[in-house]
This record gives sequence, structure tokens and C-alpha cells, in this order.
Amino acid sequence: MAGPIWIRWLLTLAFLATAGFHIRRLATAGRHPSYPDGDRAADVAHVIMATGMAVMSSPVGGPLSPASWLTLFCLLTACAAIRGRLDLAVAGAAMAYMLAAGTHDAHHMSGPWVIHQPGLALPYIAWALAAYFLAYALWSATRPPCAPRVVMSLGMSYMLVTAV
Repeated sequence: MAGPIWIRWLLTLAFLATAGFHIRRLATAGRHPSYPDGDRAADVAHVIMATGMAVMSSPVGGPLSPASWLTLFCLLTACAAIRGRLDLAVAGAAMAYMLAAGTHDAHHMSGPWVIHQPGLALPYIAWALAAYFLAYALWSATRPPCAPRVVMSLGMSYMLVTAV
């Protein structure tokens, strides 16, 4: 991901806080009988997504290779689509797109750290996804709990725009 280091660190911390929010929800789910199973699956998806976004925005990367993340996001997208969670399916597909449309040499796809380089293939897809996530952030601002969804949506939009 391109952009100033301070923004990348800020996004990394915001994404980790979002992952923490969903981990807390999962940890306390057993104490709330009204917590539906669908929300648990969504919370797990959000933890994976927020962690992946933290790694992609972090100036130091992360310990999994881009190919590993790509596999994880393809599986997440398929599971979300099967469960009828279009918002999570689009988010998973956007993460997979950022990884697949980026650098394709063997070194970048198999190395232990995510490499941050701008220049996605098919940039109009990135622009369309960025617009979708911006609109989703505005819509999410009216729904509780709004902060985690707004952070994820605005962060995803920013990551897509800076990756082009």
C-alpha cells in the first residue's frame, strides 16, 4: 500500500482495534443468548478481514505470504456468498482482488511478508470497489454499531485508491 507512513500506521492501528472489537464480541457471545450464529460467522470474517487489512496497510507487512492471504480471502468470499452475506462477499473479493491484481512474480507471492507496491491490474475495478465502500461507509454510519464498519469501509476505499 502506498501513502505516508503515518497514515499507514494509523490505519494499521484502526484495523487492529476493529479486529479486537470483533474478537471481544466473539469472546462474550456465549453470555448473550440472543447472539445469532450468523453474527458469529460475520464476526470471524471481520476478524480475518481486519487482520488482513492491518497487514496490508502496515509498513512492516506480516508473516503470511500474499498467496496465503489470497487463499484465505477466496475461501472467505465463497463462504460469505453461500451464506448470503453480500457485504462480506464483496469485501473478501476486494481483498482477493488487491492481492491477485498486484505483483505477480514468484518472489512477491511466496515471500514471508506482504510487499506494498502500487499498480493494480484492471484499475477500474479498484475505482468501482472504492466507490462501493465509500457508499457503504456512509450507509453504515446510520446503523449501530457503526464505528467498526465505517473504519473498515473507509480503510478499504483508501487502500484501493492508493493501490491503483
